[in-house]
Amino acid sequence: MVYPPPLNVVGFIEVVLRISHLFKAYQKVKKAWDYHKPDLLILIDYPDMNLRLAKAAHQENIPVLYYISPQVWAWRSGRVKHIARYVDRMAVILPFEVDFYQSHGVRVEFVGHPLLDRLPNGNPGGQAPPPDLLSGTAQIGLFPGSRPAEVEAILPTLLETAARLTQHFGTRLRFVIPVAGTLETAPFLEKIRPYQDRGVLLELSSGDSQKTLGSCHLAIVASGTVTLEAALLGIPILIMYKVSPVNYWIARRLIHIPYVGLVNWVAGEKIIPEYIQEEAVPEALTKGLVRYLEDPGYYQNIRNRLFEVGEKLGHPGASVRVAQIAREMMG
Repeated sequence: MVYPPPLNVVGFIEVVLRISHLFKAYQKVKKAWDYHKPDLLILIDYPDMNLRLAKAAHQENIPVLYYISPQVWAWRSGRVKHIARYVDRMAVILPFEVDFYQSHGVRVEFVGHPLLDRLPNGNPGGQAPPPDLLSGTAQIGLFPGSRPAEVEAILPTLLETAARLTQHFGTRLRFVIPVAGTLETAPFLEKIRPYQDRGVLLELSSGDSQKTLGSCHLAIVASGTVTLEAALLGIPILIMYKVSPVNYWIARRLIHIPYVGLVNWVAGEKIIPEYIQEEAVPEALTKGLVRYLEDPGYYQNIRNRLFEVGEKLGHPGASVRVAQIAREMMG
């Protein structure tokens, strides 16, 4: 197994600025397989490098198994032609990806989502009754993402939303912010201190973000895998996302999709509200959370819909199923 240098960035401009890291990663992997002469190449996510590796492997008659699909169904769909030509088998973790790839002639299997292996009893959907949110203190998670650029764009809006909710509900609400292992804690402490001084009950959490999410009654989350974690745990959420104006301008011209959140993609409809770019403002987010807090019927309906999404994500053992496919490919 070869680990390329990290490319922990988000946005079109940021990727271009770190293109040298991508080239170094490609060279590192290519050098390793020239030396070891593999019987099978297993690619995991990371499409900007891995699709180039798939082509190189195909030219050397090395079979290719691709685990965790690039989001070609969302943008740059032309890449699926590259996949159909150079990838022998796809192992996908989202159920709707099967129809997409089959329609393009790609041999594909749904192996289930690896998140299920992190839950002690698989999908716990429906096991816990909904809390009476305001009979005591409700905990709200603020999830600004795991990349520095995401946090810089998203965290100020989350903090201002927490301040507005505190004005409305007082100390009946507390807020927790997970700090990803890729980030330093000090900048978070600096940003939350003024809000703590204003009486907002804010704390940071490090370690397992899924455990942090499971301790919350509600959460505002940056779009990403965390939306599926919420589905598996039955935690109602709001989805928000912001990028730099330049990146958003580019994205609007390249990406035409009905939803941003993966949970809505799996559901096939927008069951969770999404607040993107200019819509992601404290006033709107506050209104969305107040509805959860003051309408128990709405809260429970969203929980039920999330559990339905969680059931669609398959069963534990995704990695075992991928290993079985790999063994088949090696004969």
